[in-house]
Order: sequence, then structure tokens, then C-alpha cells
Amino acid sequence: MYHEYDPPTWTGPTEFYGRDHRSPPASDQSRTWDSLYVWATPEYGTDVMYFSMRADTLFAPPDDRSYLLELLQVPDGVVGAPELGTIWEIPLDAPFTVELPTFATKNGLEGYRFAFTVSEVVPEPTTLSLLAIGGLMAIRRRR
Repeated sequence: MYHEYDPPTWTGPTEFYGRDHRSPPASDQSRTWDSLYVWATPEYGTDVMYFSMRADTLFAPPDDRSYLLELLQVPDGVVGAPELGTIWEIPLDAPFTVELPTFATKNGLEGYRFAFTVSEVVPEPTTLSLLAIGGLMAIRRRR
């Protein structure tokens, strides 16, 4: 995570952080972290690198939410990366990994950038409620 000093939003120093512990959003709210940067150090020696996420095994995230990862930035000149704007749903029961063409740099802000969103899951209407809605529409049309 990359944070810039910007009170009251962020009062720590401007830099990269390996962890960002925040309280989860309320069950009827969404929250997006859009400063997840991924890059390799110049010494990294292979053509492929991986970005992985998994749910905490001690503090399981609520299963009534959706967890989405979106690719916001692909480094200039990189060929073979996932398409910009690709969105993946992160499973709660297994690790999730994105394979990326290696991009080595000393400036992480030039790397791949992702957004991670936690949002409420809106339940799909049941068949019974759809029939009830359809019945109300039919009654209104008759009038």
C-alpha cells in the first residue's frame, strides 16, 4: 500500500506499507483501497511474477460481502499483462494469484496498481418475490 501524508486521511509518513490494518466497513457499506502497487526489484531474475491474496486464517472476513480486485495500472512497455480494468472476485476459501509479466523498477509507483474493494452483497430476489412483483405490475396495468 502507498500512502501520502494527508491529515486526517493519513497522518503517517509518505511511503509504502506492507500492511494496512483498518476496521472493515459496516455490512451496508463499501470501501476501496486503490493504492496497491506491485513491482519487482531490479535484481529479480525471472520473466514472471505473482501477486497473491488470501483471507486471514485467524480472523475470517465476513462471507456476506464481495471482495474484488481490479487492475488500474499496467507499467509502460509491459506486454502480456491482464487487460486494464480486469476485475477478479477474491475467494474466501483459497489463495488467489494473478500472474504478471515481470516489471522491475526502483520506483514502485511505476509498477502495476490494483484496487481492492469490499462491498455488501445484495441478495438476488427470490422467485417468490419476483412473482409477487410481477403480480403487482399486472394488477396496476388492469387499473
